[in-house]
Amino acid sequence: MHVLIIGAGLGGLTLAQTLRKQGISYEVFERDEDQNGRFQGWAIALHTIIDEFLSALPADMPDLKESTDHLAPLDLRHQFAYYYGGRDGCFGLEDSPETPFIRAERSRLRKWLLTNIPVQWGKALTDIKQDDEGVSLFFKNGTTARGDIVVGADGAHSVARQHLLQKPSKEQLQLVPLMAIVGELDLSGEAFKRQLELGHSAYNLINPELGFIGFVGLHYVYPDAQSGRFYWMFMQPDSENITDSKHWLQTSSQQEKLDHVLNTVSGLSPKLREIFELTPADGVRKEPHIWRDLELDSLPSSRVALLGDAAHAMTPSRGEGAFHAFIDAMKLSKTITHLQADNKFKDIEAVKTAVSEYHSEMLRRGTAAVRASRSSYQDAKKRAETGEHFTSGMKPLSIEPVVLMTKA
Repeated sequence: MHVLIIGAGLGGLTLAQTLRKQGISYEVFERDEDQNGRFQGWAIALHTIIDEFLSALPADMPDLKESTDHLAPLDLRHQFAYYYGGRDGCFGLEDSPETPFIRAERSRLRKWLLTNIPVQWGKALTDIKQDDEGVSLFFKNGTTARGDIVVGADGAHSVARQHLLQKPSKEQLQLVPLMAIVGELDLSGEAFKRQLELGHSAYNLINPELGFIGFVGLHYVYPDAQSGRFYWMFMQPDSENITDSKHWLQTSSQQEKLDHVLNTVSGLSPKLREIFELTPADGVRKEPHIWRDLELDSLPSSRVALLGDAAHAMTPSRGEGAFHAFIDAMKLSKTITHLQADNKFKDIEAVKTAVSEYHSEMLRRGTAAVRASRSSYQDAKKRAETGEHFTSGMKPLSIEPVVLMTKA
């Protein structure tokens, strides 16, 4: 059996690793020219699936936490905090033996997942043709590939999905009525420590009464262990079409975007608004941050399977995009392994049935996550009106002075 994986992102590489463990033949194709072809994102959280995730991968993988830790070289627990309604007290999650929690820097995580995985770079997919005997891929550079199953792990604008549904992405993706302004900055010394004290890894500002939700995250610590790179997202509902060239976010300067943020967060306590006040205008991203998500009712039964954003793109409001991509990869790996074990991968009807069953579970789970992510702001507003808190599965966290000690 030979599996063709389109996309060397987190989901595609996780699938490749699970197949490598099972001894199943595969190839990975990526449109980027090399590993550093584009920005990989900031950081993601791994928690409830850590044991399952690691057990699905080969034994020769390096230590996950040591390889991806965005707090390294600092000796601090990974920690995620929620500040609700501008209050100083917070709830959250933190790493412990009882509740393992890893905050992984995305480029380090991708590098970790590339362990012993050969990737064919510069392979932009243009077409897929399948028949009862197998499936063929065609790439922009004129090359082709042949296999038994194709897996589209090629993101929200998936070419594999467009092939399956015979529709362009613009007819499938939905514009989310939520505007976002993004800022990035370096901090050192006391300002660096103050941000770590609010949440070693990241913290959420749930403030619907002020008209916004904020997220502040540590991207990574610099080697001096005295400074680090931070990023933040400021989000508000927006009923207008943010893609319209006349929308104010399309026409405003970086300073005007920052001024809007500073005016809105002025009702917060000084320590909760400090990150925004320390951000220089040139640290605000020029381009508007536009979110689109994807709900699919069904997918055709064929030799082509989808996973991750290709099947259920969602906003990062709940931090579940990569989480479900990992689950997709592990479940699809089991489906493929069963086809191999039963020697059914040349039987087109058996393949269709297996892929269809995988898609059915994946779409139910993924679509629920898409809807929950899309409605997260309205949920926050309702909780504010009823006095509820975002405390499910969390515990009170105390804000303690941070000592910048490195690991032994």
